[in-house]
This record gives sequence, structure tokens and C-alpha cells, in this order.
Amino acid sequence: MTAGDSAAAPPARSRLKRAVFWLVLVALVLAPVVLAEIALRGAGLGNPILYYTNASYRYAQQPNQKQVRLRGASVTIDGKGLRAVRDWTSPVERKILFVGDSVTWAGTYIDDHDTFSHGVCTRLDKATGNSFLCGSASANGYGTDNMAERIRYMNVDDEDAIVVTLIAPDTVRGLADAEGQFLFTNRPPGPFRALWEATTFAAWRTLRLLRPLARRDDDDLKVAARSLDNLFSALRERGRPSRRVLIVLAPVRDELGGRESELTRHVRAALAASGFDVLDLHADVSAAATPGFYYDAMHLDVAGHRFYAERIARRLAPLFAPR
Repeated sequence: MTAGDSAAAPPARSRLKRAVFWLVLVALVLAPVVLAEIALRGAGLGNPILYYTNASYRYAQQPNQKQVRLRGASVTIDGKGLRAVRDWTSPVERKILFVGDSVTWAGTYIDDHDTFSHGVCTRLDKATGNSFLCGSASANGYGTDNMAERIRYMNVDDEDAIVVTLIAPDTVRGLADAEGQFLFTNRPPGPFRALWEATTFAAWRTLRLLRPLARRDDDDLKVAARSLDNLFSALRERGRPSRRVLIVLAPVRDELGGRESELTRHVRAALAASGFDVLDLHADVSAAATPGFYYDAMHLDVAGHRFYAERIARRLAPLFAPR
């Protein structure tokens, strides 16, 4: 090596300083990202419940999943794609199938054991002496038409009772599609899956805020009547003499205390004329709702789920003779 080569090459200490500098810089840049990922995973993000799409009821949860999500809630999807504490094929004496929207699905902030679908079965176990299993074929954003198609095309046909839970706005959602919902059909890519999920949600919400959709309600009553007729037809097509049917009309928070909309009154009248057993919870919830009953303007918190479970179980219990 010549004297010129020696002068041109940086000393080993200088190269070490540069390496340390870049390592510290990368660490400083990545530290907030890593900390955010850790915090979001601790909050329950990063492993969302996965869905599939199809041509009939449009979307539903993929079978055989179990995740711990928001507020530490366990969310289990069995081999039939139903939210349930036990698999639908478990040996029991009675099975009850729930079909509904996000109110029945309960969200991933409610533990499996706190959903009203599961609560109904625990109460019926005690009231009748029979062993019950409840499974929920519900999803965020389902309209009454999604529920009708889920009933027609689902892979369950041995339920002793089917409980359809709806709110009046479900009847004007049409056949809701997966593209309008916030859901994943594949696991978010790593290594920052929780950040990916949170960022995707933020982008989805931002798009909805930046592109608000104006809506007219001049044909709501006609659409609701057609949608309910579709639901009634599906229940009759898949009906069996031994299967019981209960339709539950649930209130949104703003309708409590007798503030029902014209749409809700129309839906109530259609249900009353359907010939099916109907449980209208508007009056009961108006009398019982306290702070903490609702999670938001529409969805229930744990107290609300317990109340629904008690009321629905009370209605169903006479249908199943005690052993």
C-alpha cells in the first residue's frame, strides 16, 4: 500500500463512528414504529377475524378461527363459520341458530361468553334442564337481504330454533357487499400487522369522510316491505315442522322512549302480520337502558347483551319442555 492509498482510506475508528451513527439513526426512526406496533397489539389489533366473499349472502367469517381482540375479548369462529363457544357439531340436545347484523355479531370488543347469543343458551340450560348450543351466523353490515340469503344457502340444517335479530335500518340496506365494509379476507402482512390494520381502518374512514354520500329516503317503506318479504320467504323455504322461529326487533338508542321512526313503525307492522313469533324489545329496552347498556348509538355493551339474553331466553323457554 502506498502513502497515497493510506491517506485516502478512512481510519477504522472513523468507519466505526459512521456505522454507529447509522445504527442510532435507524433505531431512532424505528423506535416509534415498534412501540406503536407493540401498543396496538396490546390493544388487540394485528390479527383481525378473516372473512370470505361469495355470490349469495356476499360475505361471512371464515371457519376455524380464534383471536383475542379489543378489550381482551376472545372471538371464536367454529367449523361451520358460526361465532360460538363450542363447535356446532358438538353433541347436545338442542341447537339454536342466530342470524343478524352487527348487533348480534357483537363485535370483537365483546367476549364470546358475553354475547347474547351465548347467554340465551346458558339461561335455557338452567331453565329447561336440556343442553343447548348457540351459534351466530351474523356479520357487521348485514341487511335483511343478507340474512335471507344466509338462511337459504348456509351449511346448517339441524337447528331446533332460529332467532333472527334485526333493527329497522337493516331492511333498507339491500344486499350489502363486502366492498362497503371494513374487513379482511387475508391476514395483514408483517412485520407490523397491527399498524397495517390500524392504518387501513384510518384510510377507510377517511375515504368515507372525504366522499360523503347523500341519501334520499323516499322509497324506504317500499324497500323495507320487499326486503322483509324476502326474509319471510327464506324462513318458510328452509322451514321444518319441528323448527321454531323467533324474530327479534331491536331498538337503536335514539329510538328509545317512544321515538320510533316511521320506518320502525312500518317494520313492526309487517312483522306482526308475518305469522312468525315476534319479540319487540323497544319498550323493554326503553325501561331498562342505563349508561353502559349501549356501546354506541346502535351496538350493545355487556349489560345490553345480558338484558337481550334474558329476554330472548324467557321467550324461548316455553318452547322447550323441561326434561
